[in-house]
Amino acid sequence: MGGAKKDDKGFVLQGAGPAQSDTLVHFTSRGENASFTPKVPEKFRQMTAQERLDSILGSGQLYGYPPFGAQQACVCFSESPQDHLAHLIADRGFGPWGVVVTRAGVLSHDGGAVAYVTDDVYKRFVGAGLGHWAVPIRENSQWMHEREWRAPLCEDIDGKIKQYNCFSMTRAHAILIGDPNWRPTPITTGFRNGYTGEQAYPNDPAAIPVTELPEMWRESDVWVWNREARSIDKYPAGVLA
Repeated sequence: MGGAKKDDKGFVLQGAGPAQSDTLVHFTSRGENASFTPKVPEKFRQMTAQERLDSILGSGQLYGYPPFGAQQACVCFSESPQDHLAHLIADRGFGPWGVVVTRAGVLSHDGGAVAYVTDDVYKRFVGAGLGHWAVPIRENSQWMHEREWRAPLCEDIDGKIKQYNCFSMTRAHAILIGDPNWRPTPITTGFRNGYTGEQAYPNDPAAIPVTELPEMWRESDVWVWNREARSIDKYPAGVLA
């Protein structure tokens, strides 16, 4: 976990220290006293953390929206060593549901850690069109218990900025769940004839769907929150399939 990591830009990252982590968690729950940012669609607001995770695994898409005070849509992550991850879940109200990625992976999408700054400095970020790279520290809004990373959902193509609303993923570093018996909804991967067992077309009257667990679930490690031990139990890809 602390070794050097190379991203797709070709450079090698220094290993994380004991107060840092090579892994970042995109929580599908909201932390203690947290509210949704304005542009999150109602359908996602109404979902439980498990349903949002199920949607990500089934679609292979990780959606993002502009953080408070910003215009640029981002996917947000929390950098948390294992002890701090337990603190966020057990003490700060973060639900143990989400997708775990690596620092190198986020950096390869031009993401990075945000700055925690005073309100005056934050206004300079906003004025420069970089409000999504900073979190203001205010008396009634302090998020310094979380070390946040963000990946903007945009890219520069021949000098023009293209905006999009999600990342497509087929594999994560890990999937974080709060119940060892939970499994995502199986997805339809094809059809077979219910009488012969042979491959069939969807419009065949005898066709029945062939389902399996989503690829991201099958190809990723699974981290299970152990409430009694206040720790994470880790399973290699395929063990909980």
